[in-house]
Amino acid sequence: MPICPQSRFATLASLHGLGSGALWVTLAGLVAATASHAQITPKPRGGDVIAHRVVAGDTLEVLAARYLGDRTRWTALQSHNRVDNPFQLRPGSVLEIPTRLLRAATASVEFVQGDVRSSRSLSRLADSADAASAASQPVQKGQLLQEGDSLKVPANAFVSVRLVDGSLVRVQSESDIELRQMRRKGRAGSLQSILDLHEGAIEASVPKQTNGERRFEVRTLAASTSVRGTQFLVLTDSQGQTASAVDEGSVAVQAGQPSALLKHGQGLAVSSSGQLSQPTAMLAAPDTAAWPTLAEDANWVSLPLPVMPGAVRYQIQLATDKDLTQTVRGGVFTQSPARLTGVDDGNYIVAIRAIDAHGIPGARKVQALRVKAHPVPPLYESPAPDAIIGLGQHGLRCTQVTEASAYRIQVTDAAGNFAQPLLDAADLKDCSLPANELAKLPVGDYQWRVASIRTLSNGQIDLGPFAAPQKMKLANAPKSPDLQLDGSAGEGSRNIRWAGEEGQRFRIVVASEPSFEKPAIDTWVTQPQWSTQDLPAGSYYLQMQVEDSNGLRSNFSAARQFQTGNSVTSVEGQTLTSGDGSRLMRQ
Repeated sequence: MPICPQSRFATLASLHGLGSGALWVTLAGLVAATASHAQITPKPRGGDVIAHRVVAGDTLEVLAARYLGDRTRWTALQSHNRVDNPFQLRPGSVLEIPTRLLRAATASVEFVQGDVRSSRSLSRLADSADAASAASQPVQKGQLLQEGDSLKVPANAFVSVRLVDGSLVRVQSESDIELRQMRRKGRAGSLQSILDLHEGAIEASVPKQTNGERRFEVRTLAASTSVRGTQFLVLTDSQGQTASAVDEGSVAVQAGQPSALLKHGQGLAVSSSGQLSQPTAMLAAPDTAAWPTLAEDANWVSLPLPVMPGAVRYQIQLATDKDLTQTVRGGVFTQSPARLTGVDDGNYIVAIRAIDAHGIPGARKVQALRVKAHPVPPLYESPAPDAIIGLGQHGLRCTQVTEASAYRIQVTDAAGNFAQPLLDAADLKDCSLPANELAKLPVGDYQWRVASIRTLSNGQIDLGPFAAPQKMKLANAPKSPDLQLDGSAGEGSRNIRWAGEEGQRFRIVVASEPSFEKPAIDTWVTQPQWSTQDLPAGSYYLQMQVEDSNGLRSNFSAARQFQTGNSVTSVEGQTLTSGDGSRLMRQ
């Protein structure tokens, strides 16, 4: 069953709710000064700066050209740093470059699934005339996003955002994120990006950069994660317990002092009080040998969960691409099978990770999956499962499907060898196989199945998946009985007899008209005889049906006419008749 959003999967993100143990995850070596003597210094929100260590030859004009892309803006640096002489900077001193002064950059929506909404903070708008821009708007593929834009991603929705430096941010369902800062150093320098994750989870792929000046940071209410070209994961639950794991590269995890270095294939847990566990090997990639490569159920994609030592739950993602950029479904599951609903027909990549008792995610396994569930197959009408059918009496029937233009019914042996069906009726306009077609088979055990066929807009015929096969048995139906009427001359029939077999029972239907529209008697008897003594004197019609021990029924016998009561005779012993030719009976 899916886990509630309090325990979600995130890459390059630490979710809110870390309690007293603020989590810092930093690429190993990032905190050291770079060769350019500039260092990223996280400050309280609203005060993000780049720390530059002055070297010989630096002036405010030089720094304004390098960082801001315009040497004439040196006065802004002078005002922020309170520099008396812009042409005499002391080597070794540190100046702050406010990131808000850098050139603004944009991002673009690379993929969107579901009702993702974007909005802009009122504090970012130039004047009140732009207030309409703050209203929530549906996100579209290819849309440009600006600094200050927020994305709200509901359940069963996903969005992927591409930054100008090639970094890809995959925002998972039930998330709320703001593009807090997107700035460039100089005219076309490295990107300085800060994402505020208010709730939910993200995954990010950040390409490596040799000059070390690019900044990519994900912030939450309690933590910050900074990277410079790696792929790793961070998970947290509602109590603030956190786990980190590294897919590529290495990261330093810090929650107070000291920090811990995680290498490729390692993970660790952080308690809500900020206590770090020792780095440990991630769980291996799960075995997906039992997973189907083809899913044909229109209700859901069903994936059996593997049984792995140390695993307590599994995270599954379904995407249309191998990089999981276009994720369409996902969830965390504890009970098998995992079921993903509302998946359209198509080709997909399914990814799974095992998660241990400490919340540390394991290595990922991916597998291709094709979904072909439409047009949906009909439902079976008759016969019932495992029914015995009288040969030549009944055919096969199934329900109509709205999107279907025709149907296909196959019948094969009891072993279910549908690769070589005994009967294969395609292009059936009605979802049925007549009794005379089924009668071509000898008595025995069989299986049958049915599929819908639709015609696509281009005229191509599209066969849907078959319904699960259903068993049946063909048998010879009992024969209709040969009736014998007992009675002497001048008397009506008192008993009707016929030949029967052990285990049979018999249906007697009597009416005064040959149409049998209003039967006077409709009953079952277990002996091969029936008495007419309860019928008033008169003329009647009778037909009979036999049911054997297997429940098979014969066709109704031909109607037989009989009389009840004593007939009226002349003194010569001749039976008297009425004007219509029927015998006169004594009342």
